[in-house]
Amino acid sequence: MTLKFHKEVYKTVFRDPRENFELREATSEIRYDPISGEMTRVFPFKNFQFAPHDWSKTVEESRARICPFCPKMVEEITPMFPQELVPEGRLRHGKAIVVPNLSPYSAYAGVAILGTEHYLPLRDIPPDLVVDGLTASISFLNKVKEYDPINGRYGSIGWNYMPYSGGSIIHPHLQILAGPVPSNTHRALLDGSQKYFEQYGINSWDQLVATEKNANERYLWQSGSQHWLATFAPRGIGDITIVFEGRTCLEDLTEKDLSEFAVGLQRIFGYYDSIHLPSFNLALYPAPEPTPGYWLTARIVGRFTIFNITSDISSLQMLFGDFCSIIPPEQIAAEITKR
Repeated sequence: MTLKFHKEVYKTVFRDPRENFELREATSEIRYDPISGEMTRVFPFKNFQFAPHDWSKTVEESRARICPFCPKMVEEITPMFPQELVPEGRLRHGKAIVVPNLSPYSAYAGVAILGTEHYLPLRDIPPDLVVDGLTASISFLNKVKEYDPINGRYGSIGWNYMPYSGGSIIHPHLQILAGPVPSNTHRALLDGSQKYFEQYGINSWDQLVATEKNANERYLWQSGSQHWLATFAPRGIGDITIVFEGRTCLEDLTEKDLSEFAVGLQRIFGYYDSIHLPSFNLALYPAPEPTPGYWLTARIVGRFTIFNITSDISSLQMLFGDFCSIIPPEQIAAEITKR
């Protein structure tokens, strides 16, 4: 049994005012995620290009306000964890500091502050800083799970880089969550993998990687345990899935894994920067415990606005639940592999 990479192609005909109202044909696709079953849409914009984005005004305005994550402020105005959870109040690793989230949206919520620089351009985010942030985040989630196994069972790590991604503070930081239930997407991946394993006795992620390698349309590269893919059913532009072969839980990740992951992210950041994609969202989806048929995955998606005003999220995504990309993943993969 092999995974299904199912897509449906639709053709729309209209009279185009740009071509003297001659009949014109446009193509769109509906794709289904091979593991979660989620439906997404791909409707390519021909010759689409982002204009270069200048964050300087946004950054300078943010500097005029108090940044709680900058060095002089961290000790004064960021909260501290209860001593029974983090005895020292704040958790540190290298250049990263984990503090409580003042506006928690799970049973346990932390923020991993990445270094002392208020703003890091996309192309200048150093891999070692990412490793510090991830290591500190994993350490916090491990403490939570030991302290409260039920309410801290499902941990996740996210990153909202710059305002278009939903990030409210410019200073780079990770979002760390732990709760008794996973997020919707996290649950869909865990459930889809489990159902496939129970039905066929095969790891669906292993099959996904093997199929993508063989097709060679979206497979990018392998680095150590990680397989980097342009996502078949994308949620946005530059949607990349990273599969950690043989790794299930966050506890399985080695220092080498994190280092290779951070270096791979730097390659993606470089690509985003080259096409002027100014923001991104990143997420890691670990299993809560060793789970046959599941491999830990991560996903990164580019974020943008249209004319620096209009959001890339509309009623299609927000209310109908249909994510989409205006650039096919096969094109994304071809552009990345050329670099």
